[in-house]
Amino acid sequence: MRPWLRAARPHQWSKNLLVLAPVALGWSQLSTPRLVDALFALLLLCAASSLTYMLNDVIDVEADRLHLTKRRRPFASGHLARRHGVALVAVGLPIVLLLGWLISPAVAASLAAYCALTLAYSFWLKRIAVTDAFVIGALFTMRLVVGTTAATLEWSAWLLTFSVFFFSSLALAKRHTELVGAGPHATGAVPGRGYRYEDRSLTLVLGVAASTASVLIGVQYLMAEVFPRGAYAHPLWLWAAPPLIFLWVGRIWLLANRGEMHDDPVVFALTDPVSHGLGAGMVIAFLLALL
Repeated sequence: MRPWLRAARPHQWSKNLLVLAPVALGWSQLSTPRLVDALFALLLLCAASSLTYMLNDVIDVEADRLHLTKRRRPFASGHLARRHGVALVAVGLPIVLLLGWLISPAVAASLAAYCALTLAYSFWLKRIAVTDAFVIGALFTMRLVVGTTAATLEWSAWLLTFSVFFFSSLALAKRHTELVGAGPHATGAVPGRGYRYEDRSLTLVLGVAASTASVLIGVQYLMAEVFPRGAYAHPLWLWAAPPLIFLWVGRIWLLANRGEMHDDPVVFALTDPVSHGLGAGMVIAFLLALL
């Protein structure tokens, strides 16, 4: 079972905690049944994301075998057969969507949209430079959509826009890390991607611009929606969020440009002590705003 567990990438499930972000931000509108539905949707999204990761690895076997770290993945290394991965996905995804329908048709539709966009990314969109990063940002934003839909909360255009820019920046940081990691003299096309190694300066500029835009959009979200809502006892503590986010993405881009960051920002965030400290600061500020 160990190769299957590795192929499921359980460490990536931390991304799906975004499903609960609308629940935390819209807690004043929440009821216990809505919270249960959101938690159930979180579990279904973890299953769906693992299945789509497996399919992506099956599709990417040849390119992954040429990659420094991805060649150790179960399908690329030969520990799992590609046909077994395809069979599991073909059976598992319909079951996930059926269970989502039991929550509500809207949840099933949002899960289906997530899976469809993921498959489009795996088969086509990831080979288009810059578009691939935007699609990853959209996939992260779909997690917010799943949470908002499951808990039947009000929609926030500011929050969704922030998410697209913020996570597109992280996706570009991942691409930039790969380009820089190949060395300053690497040239030509990147296998399986739409980039050339000469695009290092472009990924740097676009990624930093997207991260800066996300911080500004976050400020607008606080002023236009959060503060007028009156859901927090001490909302001024929430002003800690924009500078903490700026410091974190600034660190991401500093290390990425130096070639010192892990090629997966999620793994980096889970293992980086500075990221843990900044994240703890965000949690403390949120709790102080509530109490």
